[in-house]
Amino acid sequence: MRKLFWALIMILASSILAFSQGPVQVGWAVITPVSATTSGMVVFETFGLSRGNETTQAGILPPDLTTNAILFVSTSGRLSRNLGVAIVNPQSTSVNVTMTLRRDDGTPVATAVTTTLTAQQQIARFVTELFSGPSIPADFTGTLTLTSTAPVSIVGLRFRGLNFSTIPITNLSTAGSMPTIGPGVGGAGAILLPQFAVGGGWATEIGIVNTGSTALTVRLDLFKPDGTALTATLNGTAASSFTGLTIPAAGVLTIAQRNPNGDDDF
Repeated sequence: MRKLFWALIMILASSILAFSQGPVQVGWAVITPVSATTSGMVVFETFGLSRGNETTQAGILPPDLTTNAILFVSTSGRLSRNLGVAIVNPQSTSVNVTMTLRRDDGTPVATAVTTTLTAQQQIARFVTELFSGPSIPADFTGTLTLTSTAPVSIVGLRFRGLNFSTIPITNLSTAGSMPTIGPGVGGAGAILLPQFAVGGGWATEIGIVNTGSTALTVRLDLFKPDGTALTATLNGTAASSFTGLTIPAAGVLTIAQRNPNGDDDF
């Protein structure tokens, strides 16, 4: 989601006072259970953006992998309102994603756009970037449908200026299975988070809950939009792979970038 976040920061940089230091780092994440007992893992994610003494937060549940999904769209140039969409292809081969924008009466507003995502690539765009031209009104209400040739992961963030919230994505297909990303990463039981961001005022907290009756061991792996390893400092450790994370029965583990006081950056 690099283009999306950089666009926001460059446009309104003068209004941001970052909790997190350093440049913005964005990408996606995979949580993989590695203990004998893999059931009972629940994952939550929270995004935070600091602006002076204020912080905007939004919680996200990991979406199902899908080949057909729909989102509500509401944009307004006057209100600086837009919808950001991030898509991750976790497959080992390229995937074609076709996006169709429809008005509230169901008619297409523009020619469908097809984007090819290479293996393990992430893209992120505003709807107004995906569809542009004189046929797209400045103020728009309708839907965005995405279909793909293999299961992908999608997340939507609704922005008004620098304020944002999550928006539900309805999966119209059978939930796809998580493929293996690399040795020990992904596969059955793993969870993909299609957006991750830290630095430059942005922070991401990942909460992993163990609802089982025995301890659960997992690993967290971070990836850049091009699928290569993303190194970030989480819980005081700089790495791209965080292994040996153990959550006791009925316990929870939170992973986030911390400020010098040891507190979460949001």
